[in-house]
Amino acid sequence: MKRSASVLLVTVAIAAPLIAQARLKDAGDVEISFLAKGPAGMKIPGVAEEGGAKEEDGKIKLWANVSSMGKTGIGLRDKHMRGYLTAKDCDDKGKIVLRVDRSKVKFPDNDKAVEGSATGELTLNCVTKPQQFKYKAKRTGSDYHVQALFDVDIYEHDVKPCYLGVCVDKDVKVNAKMKLRDGK
Repeated sequence: MKRSASVLLVTVAIAAPLIAQARLKDAGDVEISFLAKGPAGMKIPGVAEEGGAKEEDGKIKLWANVSSMGKTGIGLRDKHMRGYLTAKDCDDKGKIVLRVDRSKVKFPDNDKAVEGSATGELTLNCVTKPQQFKYKAKRTGSDYHVQALFDVDIYEHDVKPCYLGVCVDKDVKVNAKMKLRDGK
């Protein structure tokens, strides 16, 4: 019995650091931008100034605070947009969140790059839907530089922005860049 307990303790002592290394954490440099379009060539570019990325429970989580959404260059438009994105009560209230199983994303070796596509779950306005995206990832040391590109059907998330009869198209292009670091 003592020998089994000793073997178990040694195994845990060796495995714990390896498991901790596998977890990814936010290394800063998160940049989320979007482009909404409307009638007559209307284009609304914007950025989220507050967001982050990390791994938790086997999923990579990318998020942006709704309060930082907008920054389109027109204050009234920013205010209206945040109003449309004001969520009901849910766990991710006040955030837009994309989660994807880590196992669905390829991670390159050092000084290598990969491209791929995957499906995660996007929560916007407290409505969660499957979300396909394309990504590029490059590894430099313990850092992964990742870019994800996807189109969000905002109507599926109960977001239908209109002002004075002018409505935004349902598909919004999103470009998310982040740096993740091995949690050593």
